[in-house]
Amino acid sequence: MNTQSLAESSSSGRRRRRRSRARNSFAAKALSFVWPEQVGFARKLGTWLTVVALIYLAGHAGALGLAHLQVIRVENQLEYWYKRGEVPSSAAMVSALNAIEQANRLHPDNPYQLTLQARLLEWRAYNDGNVIPQDYRAALALHQRAAALRPLWPDTWGEMAQIKARLNEFDSVLEGYLKRANQLGPYTPAVHVAVAQTYLPRLPLLGGDQLALLEAQLLRGVYDHRSRNQIIGLVELYGQQGPVCQWLQGEKGVQKLCPKR
Repeated sequence: MNTQSLAESSSSGRRRRRRSRARNSFAAKALSFVWPEQVGFARKLGTWLTVVALIYLAGHAGALGLAHLQVIRVENQLEYWYKRGEVPSSAAMVSALNAIEQANRLHPDNPYQLTLQARLLEWRAYNDGNVIPQDYRAALALHQRAAALRPLWPDTWGEMAQIKARLNEFDSVLEGYLKRANQLGPYTPAVHVAVAQTYLPRLPLLGGDQLALLEAQLLRGVYDHRSRNQIIGLVELYGQQGPVCQWLQGEKGVQKLCPKR
């Protein structure tokens, strides 16, 4: 081997040693940063547990934020459908269902999101008058899950009763839903509406406790400005002005429904 070859070999070796020292130096610095020798084990462990917890919380908060965006989207869709009185297109329904399913993936077992999903299925179950019982039953199952997660929320119990009525299942389960709704939220607009919508179409068939509950909730419903118009509309829809006006005679807020003669 000539002198030039020896020099090149020696220079190459020095470069490899420098790169190796540089890598070792970087690794040592990184290790000293994440696990410094001068800091006690308990303190280092506590620090990293805190870091891991913060990373988890940041990811969880991000997922909740994305879920909330989907929830707002569904709320806006439902509000528009209520004003319009119908679902504008099948594409709108698919879009809303995809949004709430994504929200449920990001934030599972959220009772409010389950309730929104149930309401979407209720719209699909009765859009353009085409009743789909399977969608009503799926919506009822979602409301039941929401009630299990949030058992003291009266609106959910009222909505379950209304679905049972739409399925023509006037049984003890439906009565239990209404009683529970009335116990939890006797002055809640959703409960006023649920009782009226369930009982008014069957008024001649009602018994003593049922009549007492209907009369009480109709009275509260017309006194509450949030539900007054809806209650009056239901009474007119089912043609029950006669008996209802006898109950509400002289009460404020019912002049439109029961004009004085």
